Amino acid sequence: MSSRSVSFSILCLALLAVGQAAELARCRMADDGSELRNPGMGWVLHYYDNVPANYGSRLAPSDTLADWPGLGASYLRIPWAWVEPAEGELRWSVLDTPLQRYAATGLPAGLRLSCSESWTEYATPEWVRLAGAKGYRFRPGQGMVEDGPFWEPDYDDPVFLAKLETFIQALARRYDGNPAVAFVDVGSFGVWGEGHTWSSTRKAYPVATVKRHVELWRKYFKQTPLLAIDDFVSRPGTSPLLVPGGQRVSFDLVLPPDWRGREFLLRAGVWERGFAGPKSRRRPLVDDGENTTQIARLTVGEDGTPTVEALDRAWPEALPAGVDVALRFAGLRYDPVQQPHSAKLDLEVAVAPGVSPEAGVFLHLLDPATGKEVFVPHSEREDADLTKWLVEQGLGLRDDSILVQGGGAAYFHGLMAQSFWPRQPVVLECEHYGSSQARKCWGDGSGFLQAVEDYHASYASIHWWPHEFLAANRDLVRQINLRIGYRFVPDEVAWTPNVSLGGAFRVEWDWRNAGVAPPYRSLFPAITLKDAKGGIVGVFVDEELDLRDLPVQARGAAPGQASKLVQALPFQMRGGTYEVLVSVGDRLGTPLVALPVAGNDGSRRYRVGTMSVVGDYGVSLVSSRIEGSELHVELAWQPHGALPADATPFLHLEQNGKLVLATGVAEGTDLAPLRQGQAWTSEHVLALPEASAPVRLLVGLWCPDRIGKANERLIPDAGTGDSRVWLGTVSQEGGERRFPTGGARH
Repeated sequence: MSSRSVSFSILCLALLAVGQAAELARCRMADDGSELRNPGMGWVLHYYDNVPANYGSRLAPSDTLADWPGLGASYLRIPWAWVEPAEGELRWSVLDTPLQRYAATGLPAGLRLSCSESWTEYATPEWVRLAGAKGYRFRPGQGMVEDGPFWEPDYDDPVFLAKLETFIQALARRYDGNPAVAFVDVGSFGVWGEGHTWSSTRKAYPVATVKRHVELWRKYFKQTPLLAIDDFVSRPGTSPLLVPGGQRVSFDLVLPPDWRGREFLLRAGVWERGFAGPKSRRRPLVDDGENTTQIARLTVGEDGTPTVEALDRAWPEALPAGVDVALRFAGLRYDPVQQPHSAKLDLEVAVAPGVSPEAGVFLHLLDPATGKEVFVPHSEREDADLTKWLVEQGLGLRDDSILVQGGGAAYFHGLMAQSFWPRQPVVLECEHYGSSQARKCWGDGSGFLQAVEDYHASYASIHWWPHEFLAANRDLVRQINLRIGYRFVPDEVAWTPNVSLGGAFRVEWDWRNAGVAPPYRSLFPAITLKDAKGGIVGVFVDEELDLRDLPVQARGAAPGQASKLVQALPFQMRGGTYEVLVSVGDRLGTPLVALPVAGNDGSRRYRVGTMSVVGDYGVSLVSSRIEGSELHVELAWQPHGALPADATPFLHLEQNGKLVLATGVAEGTDLAPLRQGQAWTSEHVLALPEASAPVRLLVGLWCPDRIGKANERLIPDAGTGDSRVWLGTVSQEGGERRFPTGGARH
């Protein structure tokens, strides 16, 4: 036994002693820092990562990453053409082989089937183009070009959509609702299935196109969670145009740990696309000398909380001649609890006629001591109406762009995620680890941890060779494992330590979710009682406490929730001392969730102490002997409290299943001590039948006033199902009758 287990046991025993005085045993439990594998959450192995050779597909078939802490799913992200190379020729083994490999270890798969790639000519099968689907050739970085090496469909083309719908229907028929599939991305729109065309044709598509693709997937996938892609709202064509008059522009800002305790100047301006350097900047109303305006001071506290002090700037009713733009700080959008590591900075902008609508607003963070530029925030498009619609369709969210950039631009859609995570899971995919590291965007990876917390993510990607990623990021993996998804902790469990057979017991417990997300399914705490051999003798589920509804732990401590449970012992239960274990699972008490506490019995049940279950009395055989045809016995009776005023011992002899003798105590026997709850002994002489067949001795207590009623016999600590205690059997051995002597016989 480990020292931690020993200290845990001592704590529970000490609290038991205290709890008994208050009629409840108590065990306080603490999060032990375990890295858990639980359903619906954890790290995601990219088995196929668009390119089929990356990353998990190079693992040996027997290497299922059993030692990867917190692994929660595999991910099969592959072009449509690799599954249906010819119309109607569906090569399911492309998906089923890795799916089965990991499902056998309890890990479901996520799926994405893409229609456009920048590494293979046809992600949408070529036969779709040959059937008449419209599309465009492109070269990454250039957009549409006639001799482009890659082909992307027109996402609104009716031929393409008809063929795609048939494929989605086949996918859903095979995978929807299958427990081996954790989620499915709506990955049919955009290059790499990422919901944008920035790296392909750069063609702008309206919101209606996004909705059309979502509706196709929702039409057939009714049970398995579907995920929207964050770039649905920031695809080409969504950037706001500058128009004469006033408008607001927002900038995303992640707050890296190394910014804590620092101060920055905020400087803004407008620049013309197609030009470079200060000459491209339009003249502002308030000019700090570089065609820019200093608008505010940003301070990041030691705890990471940002505050902004706006600089007082003139704001004209109309811009004077020769001035192109006026800028001022309009507000900080920051939620210190649910989204503590990122914020939105809002600027108010007034634009003069004649400024190109293609011009863009920029924001710089300056070191106030040197005036040097520290960071340039990014203005990421948001679409509140589309986001609301996606949530209403019941979709979760996937963001594929964590740490594509670093520092203050580690991610952009934390605010968008706030609409999704309370209802459906969020999946985060970091940039290819090696690429992010090479561009010096990865840093220590803390931006990934911050994103998990800000997005309230249930899953995080292993976007690299898995063994290499783990070796290089072991501490980061541990930190994320302590936060990602849900993490149920029973802070205290209290229960009735001594219970009478046929009675009821009480449980009081406090539960909290120390993770950042709900489990998205109903889960209930349960008490299990086990005997000395590990057999289950009782299971009791608290259906009034659905742990799905627990608040998540954002910044600071997770709020807990107390609950009380009163349960009757099952009628078939016998007396004894039983282990008390807690678990979390379904309504039947099946344990489904690992808990970060000591005492695991190997089946996701956790020991908290013991419960003594007793009947109205106990009885044991003190001595016995056979003299001729008589059986002489001495019995010891131990009542567990005052008994009914007419409680009386009875003794039965049974032979061949039939009652051959029913007797009790001699008339006039003083039964007062027994009935008053005192230990008591009795002696009996029983006439044995002449036949040599075995004779069973059964004893008990009964109440003559209850004759014919269900409670006629009192309940012994341990006995037969009819409230009798079997003390032994008279048997014939070598012509001589024998009967066991000494000790209780059950």
